[in-house]
Amino acid sequence: MHPEWKRICKEYLQATSYTPSGWEEHWNGRNYDPQNRPETYLTYPDAEVILPLGKPKFPKKNTNIWDVFKNRRSKRNFTDTPMTLEELNILLWSSMGITADLGSYQLRTAPSSGALYPIETYLCIHNVEGIPEGIYHLNVKDWSLEGIKLSDFRDQAHRTLLEQTMTQKAAVNVIWTAVLERCESKYHERAYRYIWWDSGMVGENFLLAATGLDLGACLMGAWFDDLAHELLEIDGISHFSVLTASVGKVIGDNWLEDRRPPQS
Repeated sequence: MHPEWKRICKEYLQATSYTPSGWEEHWNGRNYDPQNRPETYLTYPDAEVILPLGKPKFPKKNTNIWDVFKNRRSKRNFTDTPMTLEELNILLWSSMGITADLGSYQLRTAPSSGALYPIETYLCIHNVEGIPEGIYHLNVKDWSLEGIKLSDFRDQAHRTLLEQTMTQKAAVNVIWTAVLERCESKYHERAYRYIWWDSGMVGENFLLAATGLDLGACLMGAWFDDLAHELLEIDGISHFSVLTASVGKVIGDNWLEDRRPPQS
């Protein structure tokens, strides 16, 4: 926390604002070469374990998209029932899956400013069938989970996520991050706004998919940034955390009962 946060935030808004005054001069010399843009896909080739996800197999039930919108709620009262790998696969595909190949770049289920896709997905997996506990990274290009640290990180994730009660029983805690140079190389100072918009698109897709699968899920805007960066072993400057979530099984009889876990 910075004592001059209000001044800094105001300067951030000013520094990243657009105005017609001096527009052409502002962009003069800011050439962007899409053929030499930063690498779009982050991978961990030396991961302890690599789990191919394969093409998702969607539920056979006919889910109405309008019902999904109507029924979306933040649900945090997770049960001890494990999620399935296929449920996790569908959640990840719905938020990050590749849906079209345009040659020099690919399109995904969630939109991104300039199709630059700066957002990365990390998972603290605790209770998913067939997957050892640990910290995983989603390799979007090869559509696989890369286990970068295999162990029980439930307590560490709980602490990182501000010790919010739901994070202790969640099947998976998600930390989305942004690789700044992917967006900054084209949009410069405006990139610091675009990454938040991109993460919001990813997060909403995630929530809607969870609703369609009858899972409980909740986004979180509060976490200890430094602990998240330490957990994921990223620098927190060029690559930093932007959004978090918890997901898991809920009873599903009454969303008000699923809404919050009992207070301990």
